Amino acid sequence: MRYVNRWVIAALLLTIGCGSKEEQTPAPVSAASQATIQAAVITIRPVPMPVRVEVTGQVTTVFQATLSSRIQGIIEKVFVREGSRVSKGQTLIELDNRDLQADLSRVTAETENAKAHLSRMKTLYGQDAVSKQEMENATRTFKVAEANRKAVLAQLSYTIVKAPFDGVITEKKVEAGELASPGQPLLKMEDPLKLRLEATVAEGDLRSFSPGDKIPVVIDALGGQALAGVVGQILPAGDPQTHTFMVKVDLPNMPGLKTGMFGRLQLDKGTAETLLVPISAVVERGELTSVFVVGSDQISRLRWVKTGRRFEKQVEILSGLNVGERVLVEGARGIDGAAIETVESMASPSQR
Repeated sequence: MRYVNRWVIAALLLTIGCGSKEEQTPAPVSAASQATIQAAVITIRPVPMPVRVEVTGQVTTVFQATLSSRIQGIIEKVFVREGSRVSKGQTLIELDNRDLQADLSRVTAETENAKAHLSRMKTLYGQDAVSKQEMENATRTFKVAEANRKAVLAQLSYTIVKAPFDGVITEKKVEAGELASPGQPLLKMEDPLKLRLEATVAEGDLRSFSPGDKIPVVIDALGGQALAGVVGQILPAGDPQTHTFMVKVDLPNMPGLKTGMFGRLQLDKGTAETLLVPISAVVERGELTSVFVVGSDQISRLRWVKTGRRFEKQVEILSGLNVGERVLVEGARGIDGAAIETVESMASPSQR
């Protein structure tokens, strides 16, 4: 009997213990769902914004030249180097001209003899002492001698290489003492004061360009400052494979602007409606971008979005949001699943 009472008491204690444990265990509740945030929200509305097409190109010079030798000869002197500023007509290179000077002396003497002989023949012809044929032969001899003299003078002028325009030497390919051959490049020069941007434009955007149009040009190497470019030329023939056309935009004289720099054309093509949110509403986590959307139940939910252009205080949303949805203005305060107590409601901005 005593053993039976012990078993009964133990069973009762076990039953009481289990019952109290079930009553003390609460149902699991999300901490985020219990949080309440007082925050401002913005309602997404379509906003008309300018549609801009960006075309890339390279800065080149309007005037550039590769100076070559027209004759064969030893380079006597080189008066310039890379970076030298030169004026039109300035002597840049001299070739050895001693052989041509000797040829010039010879043909000059031949010309003088032919001229004197022609003078005597004219006198005799006037006295009917010589025939008309002899007179004509003397005339032809003088003309041939004079042509030879002019040919040697031309060859002699080729021994001096002069600047065709005002500019800067960009490349020197030879040194004094080297042998120059006909057609061999000696120097390269350009005019650094007259530069332009050469860009390839898709045929669908070509209608937006006309000679004389003013177009802003951004040169990244100059700090992104927009320059006032003017469309100077549109090449009439395009690339049949890429369906692009070359557009040349004249640039103003700007300190630090050099050939070879990268540039961008910004072309406005009217307006189109887009969605904008404040930059403060965007949450960036690595390469992912998101916002907190507040539903009709006043609960904020994290949503991934794709952004586009960035303006001074707003950013364009390309996908992930719909018109009429509400977004937390300060995304950094958002918590996924938190209840939102709206303290201020506003519409999306109408301008940048």
